[in-house]
Amino acid sequence: MVFFTGLPASGKSFLLRQQISISVSLGRRVHIMRWDTGLAAFQTEDLLARYPDVSDGTHPLIRKAAGLWGRRALARWLAENTDPTDLIVGEVPIIGNRFSEFIQTQPDQIEPALASEETTFMYPVPTKGLRANLEAIRRSTFANPRHPDEARDAPPSTMELAWRQTCAKAAELGLVSEVDIHFPYEEAIYVRFFEHLLQHRNVVRIAVDTIFSDAGSAHDLNANVLELCASSDEVKYAIAEVETTFTAEAAAREVENWYRV
Repeated sequence: MVFFTGLPASGKSFLLRQQISISVSLGRRVHIMRWDTGLAAFQTEDLLARYPDVSDGTHPLIRKAAGLWGRRALARWLAENTDPTDLIVGEVPIIGNRFSEFIQTQPDQIEPALASEETTFMYPVPTKGLRANLEAIRRSTFANPRHPDEARDAPPSTMELAWRQTCAKAAELGLVSEVDIHFPYEEAIYVRFFEHLLQHRNVVRIAVDTIFSDAGSAHDLNANVLELCASSDEVKYAIAEVETTFTAEAAAREVENWYRV
């Protein structure tokens, strides 16, 4: 299993696309799992009426349910796909409890695989100058999507909030000196925070200093891959289990502590 994580507008989708292309060319049978697509199954009219979006995005209870489904979906995928050529490639934002369950140690069936050397979490670290360019590109593609999936990318407001959270949580954990939450992007803060988040996983940091201007949309996968999505029954069961475990207020507190691993 290979998962790409990191800040919005850091290059995750592009690297995921390249990983898929390389893997397919080498004869691997690839499945993918992405937060945006996984979450979409939970954004039904009924659930959004009961649990409307909040100031920083999706309602906490829905985020918790999507994370619960995600870990179980991975366990099921491993059980059903045992050929050595099988590979799952995922996009796991983590920040704000967006599949952050994947980096938390939990006593379940999938934990040994998530913690093993056969699973890699990769996070791209753009240079300061490149990050500014990526932010500008995100604002442009979000306003004028070139691909349907770009409309589901983290909006500029979420992109900015993710960086403020990175600064605030890194300082709270004592990983960096106290900083203003509006501090401009710094690679060192980002790296220290994600090394903390990924301390229980096999991790690879990827330095990014180049934009491929002719690469097209990062969401153009150009490969025949299957994507893991929650069925309506799986959504119903995950929501019911989270509702049994948490009140809406308790789910919000859990989501607030997404960075504690």
